Amino acid sequence: MSVMPLSLLAFFAFGVLLVLPGALQPAFAAAFALDMGQSGGVASALMLGVGFGVVGSGPIVDRMPRRPLFVAASLAALAALALAATAASYPLLLIAFGMLGVAGGCYETLLNAALPEAFPERAAACLSVAHASATLGAALGAPLLALGASRAGWPATLAAIAVAFAALAALGVAARFPAPPGGSAGEAMSAPLPLRVLAPLALAAAAYVGVEAAYSALLPGYARALGVGAQPGWLGFTRGSLAISGFWVGLFLARMLFAQLRLPARPREIVLGGAAAAVLLGLGAALAFGAIELWSAAIGFALGAVFPVLVVLAGDAAPQRRATSLAVVVAFGSVGGFAIPWLAGETFSAFGAEAMMFVLAASCAAIAAGAGLARRSA
Repeated sequence: MSVMPLSLLAFFAFGVLLVLPGALQPAFAAAFALDMGQSGGVASALMLGVGFGVVGSGPIVDRMPRRPLFVAASLAALAALALAATAASYPLLLIAFGMLGVAGGCYETLLNAALPEAFPERAAACLSVAHASATLGAALGAPLLALGASRAGWPATLAAIAVAFAALAALGVAARFPAPPGGSAGEAMSAPLPLRVLAPLALAAAAYVGVEAAYSALLPGYARALGVGAQPGWLGFTRGSLAISGFWVGLFLARMLFAQLRLPARPREIVLGGAAAAVLLGLGAALAFGAIELWSAAIGFALGAVFPVLVVLAGDAAPQRRATSLAVVVAFGSVGGFAIPWLAGETFSAFGAEAMMFVLAASCAAIAAGAGLARRSA
């Protein structure tokens, strides 16, 4: 198996992981008596773990063969899911989701580096398709996870995902990965990192990942606050889950369109996407009321090209240290993924749903600002 089909499957699974805190939020809240701030904490633990995984794996991916690293990361995700499925307390759940994030961050970094190296002439298109697979996994995963939790319980749902990661590890054993960049490890690691370019990209990544994580985790509660999910039973639960799916479907469509157009990776797409999403989130309840799925899809479409373009720009800034350069940017993304869901959840609890949406709108404005600074620094 080549790295491209394996990447599609692996990113699909990564997308499922990203929506776990939101799709299972009602189940976790009932099991552990969580408020919205604590529910945001589950997403924060996942994204903080992703950050540690990205930082730790970047230099290793630049130096070592990729196949054993991918297999080890997949098996680590399996172990973390097994721990989460048997968690008997909220702190244990946080630990398990942090471990899951570490595993996901490791193989995400590996694939983000391997794809441009395997397909250098169409790196942006390949990464856009791969990241579109992640959005498809998230879009399909949110309602299916919610359905699984309602029918079989959340522990059984997590166990089923663990089995899928065992299959992914088995596929990784037979995959063909590109070798690390040419030259000795010492030569590669001595190449300077262009921090003047990477710093604003890191700001944009932090804001983007934070919005993605917070929105996916807290949207069911936002739907209930609007009265969209006020009815008891399956109907109210479905609207929140489908709104999460709408967001990820919008991301998927935008990424597939970007790949089809074969546009080069430029900061301009990030600036436009961040600004459009900020406007949509700022309008908030006025657009979401009664049509929250479509509103969520529009936000996802606006942000669709942001992360694939960020990944290409970060890697191209230092080709001999691609994974390490990616690690700098994506790790800051995980910092945002930790901080913004917590901040948004606490804002929701203290000031209400509309205040939370303004936090997310400001974060999208930061995406545009970071990309604008990167364009000036390039």
